[in-house]
Amino acid sequence: MEKKLFHEQFEEIDVPKEEVRNAIRGGIKRANSGSKYRRNRAIAISAVAAASIFISSSFIFPSFSKVMADMPVVGYFYRDLVGETLETQKLITKLNETASYKGIDVAITSAYYDGAVIGVTFDVKGKVKTAEDGRAMGFYEIFNGDENLGETKEIVYMEPTEKGFTGKIQLSYPKTELPADTTFPLEFKSIGEKEGSWRFNVPIKQLPFETKPVNQVSTYEDTKLQLDSIFIGKASTAINYTVTVPNGERHDDIRFDFFDDHGKMIQWLSDATLEKKKSGSEMIVKGRTIIPLALKDKTKFIEVHPAVALSEPFQFVSLNEKTRTTIKAARQNQSVTINKISFADKKFTVDFQVNNGDKMGMYYMFYHDFARTGVTLVKDSRKNIYEKPIKHKIKTLDKKQLRFRSTFDISGLKNFDPEKYVLRVDLNSMAINMPHEMEPIKVNLE
Repeated sequence: MEKKLFHEQFEEIDVPKEEVRNAIRGGIKRANSGSKYRRNRAIAISAVAAASIFISSSFIFPSFSKVMADMPVVGYFYRDLVGETLETQKLITKLNETASYKGIDVAITSAYYDGAVIGVTFDVKGKVKTAEDGRAMGFYEIFNGDENLGETKEIVYMEPTEKGFTGKIQLSYPKTELPADTTFPLEFKSIGEKEGSWRFNVPIKQLPFETKPVNQVSTYEDTKLQLDSIFIGKASTAINYTVTVPNGERHDDIRFDFFDDHGKMIQWLSDATLEKKKSGSEMIVKGRTIIPLALKDKTKFIEVHPAVALSEPFQFVSLNEKTRTTIKAARQNQSVTINKISFADKKFTVDFQVNNGDKMGMYYMFYHDFARTGVTLVKDSRKNIYEKPIKHKIKTLDKKQLRFRSTFDISGLKNFDPEKYVLRVDLNSMAINMPHEMEPIKVNLE
């Protein structure tokens, strides 16, 4: 599905906005409070873009997997496409490994390892509390919670069957490779509302795969992307790459779009960091993006369209500052102009305009969401700490000119002192969705 179609259908898609915003807020908090290099942590601009926030890490974001799986269009990408393909080729290893605890039996029924993607299916029997839709929830940990492997804990939802429940786990192993025949530790820590320990060492057999060197480079300013190699498995494709960026306070994001030889976009499953190290004044990050399709016989080449989202720090406006005043991004053409600040009836009101009314190829709802989260009232002493914002309402003053009014309820703030509060302008939450395109790279598969 092309980007243009996403934009055209955006306002018709029922996106669970509050869940999206809550997850985004947590991501923004982490991004602005530490130096962890991150990629593809974008504010949602469509249903599939919303999904990309969570699919982008090595494991799906726990609290959102059910929401995404239930959404039309997005739910399709939560299917185990790799497992389905391997099943048709009779390459799934059938198992019968069982663990019991507190009257609940968990049985691992099958597993596969396609060189990059690991999949497991399991059955559950016993008295398990279910949700309204009849499904049950479990919480599991893999690889003993190894922090070097990214997110290793996740919630999984199980479908009801005649004898109990069935579920599946799919994850991208964020290392170069596992031994050909090995096991990986999997522990269920809760089933339904029962906490416990259902522990397994799941045997997996690595299927044959091919690695093809690429060694092509694309750059933007001082950011360098090198595609190192492409992994070609029985049911998946993975692209290994190296990103080199200046070592410092910046947290620029590399994004990818993939297209086949007919110009059709290829959806990817996950993006994981394999290695990160400092080298002099540079940070070198090795990563892998996994596509849940065997592409070698389906397209002559993959065209990789990289882009870099340039990060922006918080900027602040004193409540006593004379208006009109404009906050500009240091590295790109984005701005917020504060036109008016006023206090009345225990309310603080700010009128502002985004990007001087220039939509820059985006759409109104994108800017409306930015107006809600990008301009907030915060304590001056805690202005660099991400916390739940003071309650406020957004009113659109001029849709075409991107003029908004935000009204903050300050009745609950004891002895409100304008000297102790500032407006925080988070241009990064806008910039992260407006990346700068880099030169595309063509990877031949023949």
